[in-house]
This record gives sequence, structure tokens and C-alpha cells, in this order.
Amino acid sequence: MLLVGLTGSIATGKSTVSSMFKELGVPVVDADQIAKDVVEPGMPAFKKILAHFGPETLQEDGQLNRERLGQIIFSDKKQRKVLNSLTHPAIHRHMVWQVIKLFCQGHKYTILDIPLLFETSNLHKYLHSTVVVSCEEETQLERLMARNHYEEDEARNRIQVQMPLSKKIELADYIIENSGDLQFTKEQVLVLHQRLCTSYKRFMFMVVLGILVLLYAVFFIRNMLTI
Repeated sequence: MLLVGLTGSIATGKSTVSSMFKELGVPVVDADQIAKDVVEPGMPAFKKILAHFGPETLQEDGQLNRERLGQIIFSDKKQRKVLNSLTHPAIHRHMVWQVIKLFCQGHKYTILDIPLLFETSNLHKYLHSTVVVSCEEETQLERLMARNHYEEDEARNRIQVQMPLSKKIELADYIIENSGDLQFTKEQVLVLHQRLCTSYKRFMFMVVLGILVLLYAVFFIRNMLTI
């Protein structure tokens, strides 16, 4: 099974592209959803966050106040690193477990939907390929302001605190341009899907070929030893 990393920048449309892969029957391991699951009340990461950041990060219903926590780490790089250290080990464990289950189910490839794929780990080095969802800067800004009800200055600050999208594009194997209409995006996803399926067939051919060569080598050596 091939592992394909999917990432982007805030409001470029990564979740939209992820949904398109799901519609094609491709399994998606969603790091964002896992990040929410590991900080549910009672989970080890939840307890660690509460111990470090204090009760101000709790809502009245006992759930984590993500908006308040986001404000804290957005303005403090040190605290952002602390939060990552408290949550990322659990996130990685859950992702690995999901990948193992999908591998056992026999899928050709799996999408790993990871917002901070290039920023926080060396995971991308172990993937078959990486995909970045991109869009024009003004489109990104407009989407973020509309989605999160931000003023322009705040939206720009949220974008600038992340790794530049241009840098992610340089690191990626494939780019999906998502500035236009959804049909254009779907066409790009379909082309990439077909390419990845072909890559899987080529990969399996090489695996089978390698096994046959190994078996032949063992058979040849065994015959030589019996002469």
C-alpha cells in the first residue's frame, strides 16, 4: 500500500480535496480529526493540556476550548511547541494504527491528510509522494475571512504564521490548484488518482520481481552447494 501525504495552507481547500479522494473510494487518515479525538475529556493528552495551560482552556461543558487555546499558541511560539509535544505523540500513534488496519484491508494507497506535514515532522520522507493543495493568495485571504469571520489583518497574520505556501509547493511531488471552480479541482484529483493507481501496480510488479529474483538466487546457490 502506498502512503500519500496531503497538505496545504489555511483556507486553500485541503479538506475539499480530501473529500474528493474519499468519493473515489480512497481511504483518508485525517490528522485533524485524530487531533480532536486525542484531546477528548479523560484522554491522556487532554489531562496534560489542562495541567499545563490551566482551567481557562476549558469550556463550561468540560470540553477543550479550542478557540482560547488557539489564541494562546498563536501569539506564543514557545507555548505552541509545548502543545505540539503534548499532542503529537498520541496523534502519530493513532495514525500508525489506522495505517496498519488499512494495509491489512488491501488498499492500493491511502491519503494521510496532515495540515503540518512539512512543518512538524520528518514523516514526508517516508511517504511515497506528497500533494499540496494550492490557491491564489487573494483567494486564500477571502476564503479565510469569510469562513472564520476574521478582519483582514487577523486573516493575514494567520496565514503568515504558517510555512509559506510557495515553500510547500517546492517540497511537494504533486500540486492541486484550487483557485477555480470545483470541477477543475475534481479533474486534477481524478488524474492524480489514476497516476497513483498506476504507481501501485508498478510497485507491486517490482515487489514480485524482487521476490522471484531472490528465490532464483536461493535456488541457484543451493544447487551450487550440492554439486
